Amino acid sequence: MNAPKNIPTPVLVLSILLSVVYIINPTAGFIEFIPDNIPFIGNLDEAGATALLIWAINEWRKNRDSRFVPPRDVTPES
Repeated sequence: MNAPKNIPTPVLVLSILLSVVYIINPTAGFIEFIPDNIPFIGNLDEAGATALLIWAINEWRKNRDSRFVPPRDVTPES
């Protein structure tokens, strides 16, 4: 397993804010990396912003709380 790394809080907060702004503003034309009218790939940028938001919140929780418990693995056994 990799050694834990602390990402600076300002980077995490900026990531959270940018991803929330991007998600709140779909198809408004303010910022749009991939146009939504392209079939099948038009919403990948929103999916990426959502993934960034989830990651940043998870990392921020790790940095803030020493009692952080990582999510448990619920993958079914084969």
